[in-house]
Amino acid sequence: MNGIDAIATCYRKSFHKRGRASRSEFWWFALYYLILEAVFESLVHGRAQAAHPSLVVELLIIAVGLFAVYSFFPFVSVEIRRLHDVDRNGWWLVASMLVGAFTEAAFGVDVMSALATHRLSQFIRAFASGGHWGLILAFVAASALNITVFIFLVLPGTSGDNRYGPDPLKGDRADRRDTRLADGH
Repeated sequence: MNGIDAIATCYRKSFHKRGRASRSEFWWFALYYLILEAVFESLVHGRAQAAHPSLVVELLIIAVGLFAVYSFFPFVSVEIRRLHDVDRNGWWLVASMLVGAFTEAAFGVDVMSALATHRLSQFIRAFASGGHWGLILAFVAASALNITVFIFLVLPGTSGDNRYGPDPLKGDRADRRDTRLADGH
């Protein structure tokens, strides 16, 4: 699957959590998302540094927000279908997102509390020396889940059909074979 087809497929299947997605479909969409996000962020950052907030900066911020919201569901959907391709449940992604969100929230609350009581240096020293073992354990758990999900996303899909559906590469192989036959190769 080429990049344009992958991006179109991901947006078309924005709310389809069933089925499977090939590595190319997922990674093309991930590359597209990261490039556009980086371009938007650099434009916003460049404009915000240059002058006082202007209408252009405000419109860029809105565009970045709309892009993020518009692309969130296709990204989650293709990630779940990619996990299905390696015969893993989409709950791996949900667990990774939830543990990460709770960890970030707990860390944020602790930092804000330390800032409010003017004890940030004490918090940093305690964190560095292992005094916040619950928070450290949460970071380790979130990191382990993220690494596990990443490994699943990199692995080749299961050959043939699995419990989540037919092999997404079978159709691509058949289409390429039919094209070669039609071209006389």
